[in-house]
Amino acid sequence: MADLRLKPVYATDPALVDAPLTDVPNQWAPAKGIHLYHFPLSLDSQKVRQGLEELGVKWHSHVILLPLQQQFSPSYVRINSRCVVPTLVIDGNVSTDTINILNTLASRFGPTNKCFETSEEEGACVNDWVDRAADLFIEALTYGEIEGVKKPFPIGGASQGGSYHQKKVELLSGLIETYKNDPTLRAAYEKKRAVIEATQGAMVTAGQIPAIISATKAELVELQTQLQTGPFNKGGWLASDTFSLADIQWGAVLYRLRWLGLQPLLWEEDSIISAYAEKLFARDSFQKGVVQWSKVGRKVVLPAIRYKLLKAIGLKRDL
Repeated sequence: MADLRLKPVYATDPALVDAPLTDVPNQWAPAKGIHLYHFPLSLDSQKVRQGLEELGVKWHSHVILLPLQQQFSPSYVRINSRCVVPTLVIDGNVSTDTINILNTLASRFGPTNKCFETSEEEGACVNDWVDRAADLFIEALTYGEIEGVKKPFPIGGASQGGSYHQKKVELLSGLIETYKNDPTLRAAYEKKRAVIEATQGAMVTAGQIPAIISATKAELVELQTQLQTGPFNKGGWLASDTFSLADIQWGAVLYRLRWLGLQPLLWEEDSIISAYAEKLFARDSFQKGVVQWSKVGRKVVLPAIRYKLLKAIGLKRDL
């Protein structure tokens, strides 16, 4: 059997993707204000939106409709060559990659609002648990077929033998041909196609999904131990006495796993993990940054219908 891929491509194959940007000027980005390009149901978008809410930062929303493949629009790719969400823009300067974006926001706005303050010892623990959350192969769990689990709308229809990712591969192949004379766009599309092909392989190769579930469960056992022995058991949070970036990472992860119907496979309902999750979900910033954006009909279906209608009558919006 080939080596099992248990982590996302972004964590294991950095050569396939462009390095994260931090506050880099971009002529294609909005020149003034704080802007977030995001998708309502995107796990990483959820994390950044909660971070913005936690910090009390006012921001302009630019929804990128992933089901309509707007992340591959040339105008968006010129801002984020990774062809992913989220992307943060502050006064024309672009930051990419979720961990990088949250660190940028915490450094810039945290001291003023006294958010995400930790001791040096706590900081090392926070970073460890941030990395652990990012290393979970959530995309494979989201779109891979898992026996006995019925995925929620709109994920369910896309979890069929890797067909969702195969359509992306075909779309990107067409874009590579269309923009073959544009080095920037061609390179971005080629790299993204390689990432998607690697991810698709992890979802359709025999034995991959069960192995990913086992690896995820093992990590959640470690999470349970940390909750039992760390600050949470004394009234604090996951990795520190105060709410930290590690809690933002894991709140979105646990919410996603529960939404996917995977909780019974991964942790006991009456465990300390569930108690931690409920404490996270009750936080005001989580309600505003995650829950309120998770209304599929209003936040995804209606905007998609509106976009299609505008496109049909020739009023295509600029991203």
